[in-house]
Amino acid sequence: MKPVNLPISVTLALLMHALVLALLVWQSAAERQIKPPKASVPIIKATMMAEDPATTRREQAIKDAAEAARQAQLKQEQLKIEAQRLAAEQAKQLQIKRQQEAEQAKKAEQAKKAEQERLLQLKRQQEEARKKKLEEEKKLQQQKKLEQAKKSEQEKQRELKRQQEAEEKRKIEEKRNTQAEQQRAEEEAIRRRIEQQREQENQRQRAEEARIWQEAERVRAEKVAAQAVVDADAIASMESIMFDMISRQWTRPPGINNELETILQVRLLGTGALAINGISIAKSSGNTAFDRSAIQAIERAAPFPLLRLEPRQRDRFRQIDFIFTPEDLTQ
Repeated sequence: MKPVNLPISVTLALLMHALVLALLVWQSAAERQIKPPKASVPIIKATMMAEDPATTRREQAIKDAAEAARQAQLKQEQLKIEAQRLAAEQAKQLQIKRQQEAEQAKKAEQAKKAEQERLLQLKRQQEEARKKKLEEEKKLQQQKKLEQAKKSEQEKQRELKRQQEAEEKRKIEEKRNTQAEQQRAEEEAIRRRIEQQREQENQRQRAEEARIWQEAERVRAEKVAAQAVVDADAIASMESIMFDMISRQWTRPPGINNELETILQVRLLGTGALAINGISIAKSSGNTAFDRSAIQAIERAAPFPLLRLEPRQRDRFRQIDFIFTPEDLTQ
């Protein structure tokens, strides 16, 4: 076991005790030199004071120093024992630490060996797996080769069979061609006759359809023309009625130039009544009174009897223009 160095605190304590002892010795010597001798004490105490006080103090100081030295020695021994105990404790802790380190090193070595063994085992397994895979691939390649050879042989047999069947079919076709050619010629002749008959029938049907369509168009045109005449007469009659109704309601302003002309655009409902804001001036005469008289004439004359007409005829009067001149009212 190595020697243990004393702590600094112990060394300082020893130095302090030595210093105190030196001060006591120095103080005792100084008192002997400076202080005068004390007065005599009563006789009854003469026996007790027979000794020199300085000697007594010196002896007491020596005793105190000896006691201090003994206490210091005792304390030093205690410190030494404590230091030895601490050293033993440290040595024990160090030994325990070394044992733990040795145990950890042993465990690490065991773990390392186990890891190496695991890696070696894994490597062996990988090697075995690789060998097994190579063997399987080799077997698979051999199997593929066998299958390819088998397929090649089967394809060869099938091709040979196809050739034989094609040859037999060609011979049969050659045998049938003569009969088939004659049959096709007969069928072609029959087909042509049927197509000619069908074409003739289609031509007759198209001619009949054209004749019927022309007749229908002629009748429709006649009806349209007749209806147009009827519509024109009805529209002309209604225009005349409206002209008379407006003329009766129109009061011409006095002193109007005969060359004035205003055109009013009138919008009517299907019933003949004026539409909202149904009168607008398409062309002003330049004379406000004249324009206003024309507007009032139409407003007074409305509604017009359009319900007498057919719906298609009333559409002609949805919007109509009236031309007003001082001489006459024209549409």
